[in-house]
Amino acid sequence: MIRALHSRRARAAATAAALAALVAGCGSSGVVEGGNNAFSATTLTVYTSLPLLGPDHAAMTQMVNGEELALYQAGGHVGKFHVSIQELDDAADPALAVPVTHSSSRQTANAAHAAASDLSTIAYIGDLYSPQTAISLPLNNENGILQLSPGSSYSGFTDSSSVAASGGPSIWYPNGQRTFARLVPADTVESKAMVSYMRSLGVRRLDVVSDAEYPPFDSGIAHLVAAAAPAAGIALAGRQTKIATQSVTSAGAYAKLAATIAAAHPDAVLLGASPNSGADALYRELHAKLPKLKLFAASTLATPVFLHALGAAAAATYVTSPLLEPNQYPAAAQAVFAAYRGRFPGAAPGAYALYGYEAMEDVLRAIKLAGPLAARRQNVVGAFFGRLGRRDGVLGSYTIDANGDTSLNRFDGYRATPGGTLVLVAPIS
Repeated sequence: MIRALHSRRARAAATAAALAALVAGCGSSGVVEGGNNAFSATTLTVYTSLPLLGPDHAAMTQMVNGEELALYQAGGHVGKFHVSIQELDDAADPALAVPVTHSSSRQTANAAHAAASDLSTIAYIGDLYSPQTAISLPLNNENGILQLSPGSSYSGFTDSSSVAASGGPSIWYPNGQRTFARLVPADTVESKAMVSYMRSLGVRRLDVVSDAEYPPFDSGIAHLVAAAAPAAGIALAGRQTKIATQSVTSAGAYAKLAATIAAAHPDAVLLGASPNSGADALYRELHAKLPKLKLFAASTLATPVFLHALGAAAAATYVTSPLLEPNQYPAAAQAVFAAYRGRFPGAAPGAYALYGYEAMEDVLRAIKLAGPLAARRQNVVGAFFGRLGRRDGVLGSYTIDANGDTSLNRFDGYRATPGGTLVLVAPIS
């Protein structure tokens, strides 16, 4: 079942093995017949797959609206090609009687298969989260489709970092050519920003907790921070690597872990996990037992699912995010904000709108650079990675390298509020 919507979203995580099994179970792997598309086509389709329903509905509405705005401003055409957008939802389906992880994984597999099956598909914007990208990327790659993610930060998709899955990035690219890029910095970059944020807040002893249930996508940041902290003068007070937040959802069940952490006398804890009720329960228990402890969370946890359930622990929770405050973006972004408000009256756009806009802009630019032969997917991929060059876009000035990583590296340091929002503490240099 695929939900193609103009309304909008949730989130999940899974191990690489579980994801591969789910994709196979959905019948959504392998080259789709005719997948290199019709070379004489004059209509090209950009698929966008995001979690459009659920608690992140408002943010994803902004992102898709941003994509639509960029396409509207281009007049829906690039040269001789008419370009359309097809919006798919990869959120977990509450009607399915399966765990959230499996539901969302099936939605993602179905969305990627729909894009691969469409001969007019020229690019795929998505997915927002790394566990979903682990499903869609191999299929899109097999079919030569350019994939641009506005949010999947797992470094293993692009480089052989210490948290990359066995086999390195090549396991995600069955056709041997890089077809994936992202607009957010990788976890390797965020880990350095997080350590800098910790130092600015006076952290000197850190305990690192990483979820063992669904590695490596959302737990990887914990390992990267643990590796970077000592050189920054932050001692590791402890490492906790055997928790399972997807399965253990009661705050009381973390009492023993809280006691272990307390015995190490840290002044801060970092959790690497997916945003779920178990992650919230852990932080509530830690705050109840150690009210002076600073609780740090990476951008992958900066979602309504996690933030709204923190309760009193919100006052002690600090978050790093590449999503900056609106006034921190360049003049081009301010012009997009104005255009957005004109096209979508009553809306208050923020960074999510800019990421959607920039993703579509980059795809349209790659199509333009590919010229008259842009209906061939490999020409658009080649133009994107070989000729896109430096972009002075709404996110700032940046390049995307041959591996698919952006040169953008700015982060903001936030503090959570009991209402589930984030308040800026300071930009992170």
